[in-house]
Amino acid sequence: MKKQFGEYYLGFDIGTDSIGWAVTDLDYNIQKLNGKALWGIRLFDAGKTAEERRLHRSTRRRRQRQIQRIDLLKDIFAKEIDKIDPGFYLRLEESKFYPDDKTVIQKNSLFNDKNYTDKDYLAEYPTIYHLRKALIENKKTFDIRLLYLAIHHIIKYRGHFLFEGQDMNNVKDVKPLLSQVNQYLNDEYETEFLFNSLDEAEEIIRDKSLKKRDKKRSS
Repeated sequence: MKKQFGEYYLGFDIGTDSIGWAVTDLDYNIQKLNGKALWGIRLFDAGKTAEERRLHRSTRRRRQRQIQRIDLLKDIFAKEIDKIDPGFYLRLEESKFYPDDKTVIQKNSLFNDKNYTDKDYLAEYPTIYHLRKALIENKKTFDIRLLYLAIHHIIKYRGHFLFEGQDMNNVKDVKPLLSQVNQYLNDEYETEFLFNSLDEAEEIIRDKSLKKRDKKRSS
């Protein structure tokens, strides 16, 4: 026969990843049903905010775009690189592996020529930026693999170049730049600056009497 309750309280303790509950009488004594105390807790995964989900999506998309850019670069260079070094891409791909996990056991990760190895490359270009500088400043013909490494580095860590090389003092119309910024933020982070109007935003940006903190409050 089921127990019949009179008046009772049903209490909840609701958290971000759990819900506690209890049934008491009017004197706050835990009630029982079939010999079991009527109280307990339910655990679950904490909810994520829309911002967290958006950031995760943006990170995945940026990684996907990075992979697509590198795959396209490989396709462009593949024919010429295969002529002189068919194993170049494989060594690059497996450079992160332990020696025993590599398809071909060899100590060099980039260059494995008889007269040019990783040791020679690093002596000539200690960092990738030394290589990029040499490619810009020298007019000699470089090994196609060196060109690939430099461009690979540029497009992998490309950042964004909305304002690179621009003198903001000479910009006559800020609105197109603001539109580009918002487009970038929307593509990469699914967010954007909210302006009452682009004219008002431009006026705030150009106002040299306002400090950065004041401009932030005005926007």
